[in-house]
Amino acid sequence: MTNVVFFTDSTKLPEAFSFFPLKSFAGKKVPLKLHMGEKNNPYFVKPELVKQIVAELKKAQVTPFLYDTTVAYHASRSTKKGYQQVAKLHGFTKQNIGCDVVIDETGVPTVIEGRTYEVADHLKEATHIFALTHVKGHIQTGMGGAIKNFGMGGVTKETKNTIHDGSYPVYHQDVCTYCGVCADACPFHAITVNADWKYSEKKCFGCGACVDSCPAQALTFKDADLQFLLACSAKACLQGKTVLYLNELKRIAKGCDCDPNAGPIICPDIGYLLSDDPVAIDKASIDLIHTIKENVFEQINKINPMKQIIYAEQLGLGTSAYELIKI
Repeated sequence: MTNVVFFTDSTKLPEAFSFFPLKSFAGKKVPLKLHMGEKNNPYFVKPELVKQIVAELKKAQVTPFLYDTTVAYHASRSTKKGYQQVAKLHGFTKQNIGCDVVIDETGVPTVIEGRTYEVADHLKEATHIFALTHVKGHIQTGMGGAIKNFGMGGVTKETKNTIHDGSYPVYHQDVCTYCGVCADACPFHAITVNADWKYSEKKCFGCGACVDSCPAQALTFKDADLQFLLACSAKACLQGKTVLYLNELKRIAKGCDCDPNAGPIICPDIGYLLSDDPVAIDKASIDLIHTIKENVFEQINKINPMKQIIYAEQLGLGTSAYELIKI
């Protein structure tokens, strides 16, 4: 069973760190993996919290640097230069935070479960990592937490595209009963069923809701469930590493920090979690949120976020059994 430390005030960060000694981090250059926000998104982690974390790491003789990867979709953050500009706009600069800001767009092939994932260069090189994750909803995975921070955020845009492409549905007309369950389950209205079955790939986000819901098994994944592929990708990024994870459960919106229109807020602020296990910390995040807003991610985004936790645990990335320590 893994310890997950819970606190509501960021001034308790030093006390939280005492449960996970940073002795092995000392003397190392450590990527502080975070999402620095898309333009016009108001919910991403704030520079004030990041400065506190950087200060604590420096006290432990760690040399941190803020770190993320370029995105696959068309936006400012799809290039290293563009991402650096967005980071500066949001207050993530060496002058303000006290450490370098590094953006990667190339990676090293790593094989997990027979699939190749290009782990971004600085993550692949690192022996120790600090992960800062803003927990929020997500239109494709129900929720985005520590697993998704690496599963999508720790790999190249080529791998990001491969993950998304592999989760699209494949239709098997010979067993379809035209019951319409898949159309009802689709959050994006990409499927219509009347006298025939129609599908719009442009509207589809590959969430897998249609595949999961089909009683006749007339739909399968092109490769695999998106949340399984994310868990595999996260394992590619994290296996063999020493990692400490901080999840922020504040400004919990319907959508991702990639989305300029991510609102509304779907759960009141809760606080912070610290752990050395990505599965445990994401499970604890969901559990705490559900105590206030039961099944809110599935109700709002129509997708069960627990799948990524189940898959990650099956892959040996961590454990969903944890002890919550409140400070």
